[in-house]
Amino acid sequence: MRIVIYSQYFPPETGAPQARLYELAVRLIQQGHDVVVLTAMPNYPDGVIFPGYKWRLWRLESINGIKVIRSTLFPSRSAKIIPRLFSYLSFGVLSLVFGGWRIGRSDLLLFESPPLFLAPSALLLGKIIRAKTVMNVSDIWPDILVRMGSLGPGLPLKLMLWLEQFSYRKSDVVAVTNPGAAAQLTERFPEIRTTVISNGVDTELFKPEFRSQSTRKQFGINDGEFFVVYCGLLGVAQGLDIVVRAAHILRHRDDVKIFIVGDGPERERIRDLIAELGTDNIKLLGRLPKGDIPAILASADVGLVPLSTRLPGTMPSKIYETLASGLPVVVARGCEGELLVERDDVGRGYEPTDASDLAKSIAFVCDETLKSDDIRGRCRSVSMHFSRDVIAERTESIFRAVVSNAPLPKYDV
Repeated sequence: MRIVIYSQYFPPETGAPQARLYELAVRLIQQGHDVVVLTAMPNYPDGVIFPGYKWRLWRLESINGIKVIRSTLFPSRSAKIIPRLFSYLSFGVLSLVFGGWRIGRSDLLLFESPPLFLAPSALLLGKIIRAKTVMNVSDIWPDILVRMGSLGPGLPLKLMLWLEQFSYRKSDVVAVTNPGAAAQLTERFPEIRTTVISNGVDTELFKPEFRSQSTRKQFGINDGEFFVVYCGLLGVAQGLDIVVRAAHILRHRDDVKIFIVGDGPERERIRDLIAELGTDNIKLLGRLPKGDIPAILASADVGLVPLSTRLPGTMPSKIYETLASGLPVVVARGCEGELLVERDDVGRGYEPTDASDLAKSIAFVCDETLKSDDIRGRCRSVSMHFSRDVIAERTESIFRAVVSNAPLPKYDV
């Protein structure tokens, strides 16, 4: 098959969508398929186009056998909706102008949402290249924006609800990341074809064997102390202010040390809150080299997967890397990650807006869960169901069914 991946995000950027799409593309090529990626000039998460890509309207390159067509856009790091909307729309239009005509006839087009605003361009591109379209929904917009308080009643919400409905009904298949999200969409739109393409993890890149005392010492972790870590984007959806407040509640625990590793639009606000509370048991380290993260996770004791509110149908992708590293998880309740953690007894949930509950859950995992001799093995075992290789095989079978108009494979993840 000739498969086109259409996304605003792709390496050399780092992040969950970038890693997932790159790893899928590599494995599809290994399976004998021709893969083309239409994407933006790299600019995430700082909203600044990377060196070597500036002042170009388009660029053609090859990454490990993947043909990558890049288009310019107007990048933005702003958390405000208008600058972000302008950035999304600029990519949707300019990517067709500078890249769409270079693709040629294809069998299948996989396009990414969010941003939902990419859907009209993707559906038009699908018509141009005569490809079946699979809309890959990582987070359900506008539902998640409403739950986070980023979008209220009014015309913008009505327009997004119309666009959501239009996009689902015009796509050949809508793929979501977990069965809970699939059930949510099927209830609202029973007429659409829905399947599950789960997020996953490279289980050779993230594994417990990378645990090291030297890494723990670099973070100032002594014998008998608990190393609690969050690695990822510092964004509005992560609700990291609650992590800071939970650390303040746990300030009497000299044996619990919490680290936030990453960057994003909320970095300055989190830094200011730490300073305001005067909490010295939590450190904001900023962005570290991508190659350091597997050793950090494996060397920690507890992994944090926070969210700013309850988000049904959402499965935070970082949960897979955490589990693959043999690390029990403290995850926000109300998302699909909570169900996974509780089902397999590999961590504990907390109420997203309750710092006291988060503090209790961190203490519980440190004092109780980590006493289990097989906890790291259980975490690793759960993650193996979501290895990139397993996910790629499932995805290829879905793509073949879509292209041949066959029934979609059943999902059991």
